[in-house]
Amino acid sequence: MRDTSGRFVYRSYMGKTITIDDDAYKLLLSLKQGAHDSFTKVIRRHVHKPAETAGELLDAMDTFPPPPVDLDLLKRVEKARGRRSVRRN
Repeated sequence: MRDTSGRFVYRSYMGKTITIDDDAYKLLLSLKQGAHDSFTKVIRRHVHKPAETAGELLDAMDTFPPPPVDLDLLKRVEKARGRRSVRRN
């Protein structure tokens, strides 16, 4: 790689080799968000260290994005609230 002055720049990124099953690989691959997304980024987005205290849990919740919401499903649930299903004997 060359920087803007024309000098050669070598960057080395340390990595680890891991062995995973094919189904786990396919899952990680399906979670990639484009060609420049790395498996490291995928894992960091989807795997989180369990909180050991309530304070850690609250801190972690502040950093997570809001969960995806299916607005059509939410409307159906709200519409159906309070209704009871017919009892069958």
